[in-house]
Amino acid sequence: MIGGRWVRGAAAAAMLSGGLQALPAQAETPAETRTVRTVAPGVTLTTIDRGALSPGDFSTVNVGIPTSEDVPPDPDPDAVTAVLGTKETADRVAAQLSAAGWTGRVEAVRMPRFADAGPGLLGYRVRVGHYATEAEATAEAARLTAAGFRPSVSFTGQDGEATTGPWAIHALTVDFRAFHGTVAETHDATLAGRRTTSAIARDTGALAAVNGGFFVISGTDGVVGDSAGVIVEHGRLLHDATNGRVAAILRDGGRRLQLTKLWTRIGLAASRGPVHQVAGLNRAPGLIRDCGGRTGDVPTSTPLMDVTCTNPNEMVAFTPEFGSPLPTGAGSAAVLDARGRVVSEGPRTVLTVPAGGEVVEAIGTEAAWLDAHATVGTRLRTTTRITGPDGRPLGFGPRDSAVNGGPRLVTGGRVTIEPRADGLLHPGDPSYFYGWGIRRNPRTMIGVDRRGRLLLVEADGRYAAHSQGLSIPEAGELMRSLGAVQAMNLDGGGSSTMVVGGAVVNTPSDATGERPVGDAVVVLPAGH
Repeated sequence: MIGGRWVRGAAAAAMLSGGLQALPAQAETPAETRTVRTVAPGVTLTTIDRGALSPGDFSTVNVGIPTSEDVPPDPDPDAVTAVLGTKETADRVAAQLSAAGWTGRVEAVRMPRFADAGPGLLGYRVRVGHYATEAEATAEAARLTAAGFRPSVSFTGQDGEATTGPWAIHALTVDFRAFHGTVAETHDATLAGRRTTSAIARDTGALAAVNGGFFVISGTDGVVGDSAGVIVEHGRLLHDATNGRVAAILRDGGRRLQLTKLWTRIGLAASRGPVHQVAGLNRAPGLIRDCGGRTGDVPTSTPLMDVTCTNPNEMVAFTPEFGSPLPTGAGSAAVLDARGRVVSEGPRTVLTVPAGGEVVEAIGTEAAWLDAHATVGTRLRTTTRITGPDGRPLGFGPRDSAVNGGPRLVTGGRVTIEPRADGLLHPGDPSYFYGWGIRRNPRTMIGVDRRGRLLLVEADGRYAAHSQGLSIPEAGELMRSLGAVQAMNLDGGGSSTMVVGGAVVNTPSDATGERPVGDAVVVLPAGH
């Protein structure tokens, strides 16, 4: 990594032609080894081990900075704190540390140039100490906690600044000239609930798989395991989009990858009268994970990563793919049979969607509409539409699927990232993008090269001696260096997992091991 960039050599165009060639030797380029394994005809796994620990990197302790000027100057264990703040608040924390017997370093953090943001100053962090081991830093953090501060431990090799590594990368290449199977998004069992990528791969008979898109991880944000964005399977829309955010469409069994911003519109049509707008599909009413919903959502109707927007007046449709139990609570619910006929309507206590049918749930003012129009015996028809940036409907066939993600990393062979449009910049909170996008983390990515070969790439992270991970700009540079002309980020962090031949080939970062996820992208042999 040279100043945050993966060096691309003259052999890059041929790097995935059945076996990656080594990058040309350069004095400033970290050493690397590459091994290639044939998974199936047309499917190869390349493992890249690059670099080594930098003698200039070390463990250190970040000290939390108050996020509000109303927080009193003395350390307060109940005060809300962040990693980055203004120069004034950072200097104040450094002064508090000095008064308590510590020496704090105030460091400026800058954001690189993106397509729709930066470059510029992102904020200031406060750090204490240079430690040879994580254990020493953790012990110091415990002493700071006892003194009333809010510390956290980090390794400087993961800051997103220049380092020598190491990195562990796993790249799957699918060449459809030789591979006759399919690549598709799948949740396998139900949309609700979580399963490991290896379990999804096993139960679908996949040759290989990577984790899929973003999903709900806490019950306070919706139904655990449910998607936080669009899902299309076998040509059917199964979850509403994070409107205006990029998604990956795998057309014709993965043979054509289309990366585009998507919008969804869902309606409920009665036999008479206009189509009534439905806010969501297969998600908890009133909770819009990652936002990107409609007017009236709080705090925004535009994408906002890792934020759950709310709306007290929503109608949501559920299909059998959601699974059970359905979310329950205040409001109304109507049960529709396979012909769209209302078979029951009443309180929102229904737990299961009938085979071939639907359940429509409504809260707030929307419940009144449902009570008035979903009388037993009437027919209601759910309509769905997916559009692109030009507002035109996008068609989907039975061999098409779509997975949510973001941001877009590579467009037309160039690294092009829009963190603002994808909701990665939180107003008034520079710490979020610092931790999510600037610092190095495990990442999973999807892309396609000029020859139409699909790329599924995973980078380990959060293990100083094994792999530092990638910042979002570095993820784009890596995909470009592997020959991608289009690429997008999938879910990452502890979710980042790659399974090949039934075995997990990477090192997931969660201390508990492989994390259960919402969905996966699977490489299926012919006939599946």
